[in-house]
Amino acid sequence: MLIRIINMKLQARNIGLIAGLILVLFLSIGALSAHQPRLDTGTTFSVENPILVENPEISQAFYGQLKGNPVYYQIKSDNPFQLYVNLLVPTSPGQSGEFISAEVTDASGKVIIFLNGTKSTWEQYFEEFGGDYYLKGPEATLQVPAGTYNIKVFNTLNQGKYAIAIGKIETFPANEAITTLFTLPLLKEQFFAKPLSTLFVEFVGIILGLGSLMVLFILMVKSRKSEEMTGLTLKVGATLAPLLWVGTIITTMVWVWVMYNNPLNILGLLNSLILVMILLLTWMVGSKTMKAEFGKLPLISASLLVILWWIFVFLAIAVI
Repeated sequence: MLIRIINMKLQARNIGLIAGLILVLFLSIGALSAHQPRLDTGTTFSVENPILVENPEISQAFYGQLKGNPVYYQIKSDNPFQLYVNLLVPTSPGQSGEFISAEVTDASGKVIIFLNGTKSTWEQYFEEFGGDYYLKGPEATLQVPAGTYNIKVFNTLNQGKYAIAIGKIETFPANEAITTLFTLPLLKEQFFAKPLSTLFVEFVGIILGLGSLMVLFILMVKSRKSEEMTGLTLKVGATLAPLLWVGTIITTMVWVWVMYNNPLNILGLLNSLILVMILLLTWMVGSKTMKAEFGKLPLISASLLVILWWIFVFLAIAVI
C-alpha cells in the first residue's frame, strides 16, 4: 500500500513537470518567429483610416496588399521610442514586379524616414524556421520623441503584396502564440500561395490522432485510482487505437509531401524528427496498453507522446 502511494505521488510529480515542459516549449517555439504576424487584407486603409500600430518597439510584421492606393499605418506614443522600419516582399506567384517604398512623417507632416524601394538593393531572404522566401529591402532605425507618426506604403501603381516590419524587440507572449496559430494558415495561403487544402487534410489527421490520444491520456490519468476505470480505459483504448493510427498515418503522409516540396526547411526537418519519435512512441504506447493492468499503464510514455504531438502541431502550422 505504501509503495503504491509513493508511486502515485511520483507519477503526479512527473505529470506536473511534463505540464510545465509543455508550457515552456510552447512559449519557446513561439519565440522562433522573429516578428509577431499581423494580417491586414480585408479592409481599405487610408490616411483617414490608418492601421494602428501598438507597442511600436515590439517586433511586428504587417502583411498587406496595395490595391490601387497607398496603405497607411499610424503610431501614437506618449513616450520617446526607437522606431525601426524594414520593407519586405514575399516571393510568391502573382506578386507585382515593382518594389514598394515607405515614407514616415511626424505630426507636422515632415518626412523623417524615407525608404526608397526602387533605388535600394533587395536581397533574397529565406526564413529558415517558417520555410518562406522573401526579398528584403531597405530598413532604418531612428530615435524619435513622443508623438504621432504616419507610415505610408506605396509604389508607382500601388499594386502588389508586401510586408513591413516595425520594431526590434522580439517577444512572443502566450496570447500571441495562440493568435499566431490562427494567423499563419491564412498567411501561408494568401501570401505564399500554399493551399489551405493541404492544411485541411493535415488538420484532419491531427484531429483524429491527437484527439484520440488526448481521450486515452485523460482516461489513463483517471485510471490510477480505480481498477474499474483501468478496465474501461483498456476497452476504450482498443476502440481508439485504429483512429489514432489513421490520424497519425494521414498526418505523416501530408508531412512527407510538405517536406518533399520544401526540403531545406530547418524547422520542418526538426518537426520531421519529432514525427518519427511520435510514430515510435505511438507503437510503444499502443503495445504496452494492450498488455497493461491496474497500476501499470504507460502513463509516462503517453505523457511524452502528448508533448511531442502538441509541439508537432504548432510547428506544422508554422511550416505548411
